Amino acid sequence: MQSSPYSRVKDELSRALEKAAKAAGFDPKSIDDTVEFSQGFGDISCSVSFRIAKGRPGTPNDIAQSIVDKLAAPDFVKKTAVQNGYINFYLHRVWYIKQTMDYAFSIKRAEPVSGMGKNEKVIIEYPSVNPNKPWHLGHLKNAVLGDTVANIHQACGYNVEREDFIEDLGSQVVESVWGFLNLNKEPGEKKFDHWLGEEYVKVNQEMEKRDIKQELSKLLQLMEQDGTYESKLARDLSERCVRAQNQTAFSYLIFRDVLIWETDIVATKQLEAALELLLKKGVAKKMTEGEHANCIVMDLSAVKNLPSEFRGLKEMIKVLIRNDGTPTYVAKDIAFHMWKFGLLDNRFRFIPFVERQPNGKPLFTTSKSGKGIDYGNVKKAVNIIDARQDYPQALVRLAFTLLGRYDIADGIKHLSYGALELESGSLSGRSGNWIGNTADDLLAEAEKKAFSLINEAKAKLSAQEKEEVARAVALGAIKFDLLRLSPERKTIFSWERALGFKGNSGPYCQYMYARAVRLIEDSKMGGEISYDPEAVTTDYEFNLIKLMSRFTDTVEKSCAELRPNVMTEYANNLAAAFSNMYESVPILKSMDERQRQGRLAIALAFANIIKYSLSILGIPSVNMM
Repeated sequence: MQSSPYSRVKDELSRALEKAAKAAGFDPKSIDDTVEFSQGFGDISCSVSFRIAKGRPGTPNDIAQSIVDKLAAPDFVKKTAVQNGYINFYLHRVWYIKQTMDYAFSIKRAEPVSGMGKNEKVIIEYPSVNPNKPWHLGHLKNAVLGDTVANIHQACGYNVEREDFIEDLGSQVVESVWGFLNLNKEPGEKKFDHWLGEEYVKVNQEMEKRDIKQELSKLLQLMEQDGTYESKLARDLSERCVRAQNQTAFSYLIFRDVLIWETDIVATKQLEAALELLLKKGVAKKMTEGEHANCIVMDLSAVKNLPSEFRGLKEMIKVLIRNDGTPTYVAKDIAFHMWKFGLLDNRFRFIPFVERQPNGKPLFTTSKSGKGIDYGNVKKAVNIIDARQDYPQALVRLAFTLLGRYDIADGIKHLSYGALELESGSLSGRSGNWIGNTADDLLAEAEKKAFSLINEAKAKLSAQEKEEVARAVALGAIKFDLLRLSPERKTIFSWERALGFKGNSGPYCQYMYARAVRLIEDSKMGGEISYDPEAVTTDYEFNLIKLMSRFTDTVEKSCAELRPNVMTEYANNLAAAFSNMYESVPILKSMDERQRQGRLAIALAFANIIKYSLSILGIPSVNMM
């Protein structure tokens, strides 16, 4: 695959600058991060002189000039100038335009744009919603983040395995099974996950009236025993709920490869194997006295050089197996990650859970029967889990550190994200204030609002076309708004912002793509590429060219930092640059045919890159806006 023109220029300039700085008597240490596209002077600027100037005589401007005096600039540099301490480079624009256009047209959406991943297998785990309720907006944020991170890794050349861990032995599922056994058992016509979630709310209301802890504890023990009525009932209810949740996932164009069930981790004895290894290596121990008697625990007080996040804790004992023999979530998660990284034999059997998802691929699930499939056994795993799980995730990494498997500890990446709230407030599964605010409700409302906008603006479209565009716009609005901020920040969803067409929204990016497509259609060029780079004369065109030239670098940055918002920012900037060109220079009505062809070629290249960018974000492109 072709490297981006931006990375080539930046790499060559960085090497030349480093050599010149050393020749001038400076030790620049790192130059690469000081070379960027310029916002004012020149095309590319270097700020390394400011770094060198710290703690030594001489102004940044003097240092910059000393470096330039020793600089052998690459051939693509037309002019070099020092201003206000910056080293500014003016490129041979014709050369850079030709390089960028060739690069933009070489990009194919079905192929990676980077070889960074070297086809290494990576697991992306999402959204791991408890199988006893519908997706509310917090779950949706997890799923959209996970899907986008998976898309980004795929674009970077990784072999991506999209996994969903189903916690079907947690307290929420136990309470839902208790509710099924003791309360109303008829879902009627209601979507099953919605009905089960409402029953869960009723159970919590019942728990406020009387103490059922003993009943729940006994029920959990029965659920963990293979073959009991309770274990079969719990799995059946959970599977029915996950199938209903899948309907939601598919409506958002979110797909996975495999479901890993908590009960199957227990049933295949992988938890036992994991505990045996932890006990053998001294990472865990069985307590014989005190409040934790008969528990298997990790004793953090006995760990030398304990990581800073664990120091000063009031409770230094972390229980893995309770005194009644039931495992904690952390114990099962450690076992799961041992499987992910190939420390345990792959004892899972797999069967299709969905024969064919809307993306054409099957969704497999762990099962008692079935066949062995080569899932797991990776060197990198990304877990999309909210910030409240920072501590348990750190415990899992600590367990591998204590096992001496620093490679695995380093390979576990936690994308921690902040809460998602409506403008009316936060959501809670137990309280039931998610009712009416599920991911299903959000999409239905977004489609309704988008249809109203489309119906008013696009009277010539058929009713079916309006519905298709409204669905695409609704998905673009929701997903972009969930991804536009850095993941750790709290998101407050706003209809006005999400459905805006004036910038920094999914519909805005979709609209600019549609504009470019209409230009190409109206020109009758038929997708043919014929242009003269010397006919590109304005900064409006060249600013868009510069942005397009760094597409691969942006995807790689987003992947390395696990920040999908890098891609939303890029897509928005790309759309804005095209809008500036569209509004500022004549395209179809250009008097000069060479300019017309050149600007149409730029529009075609833009359409190709913005469409790929939107596909990474899981946002459909629309031609009819």
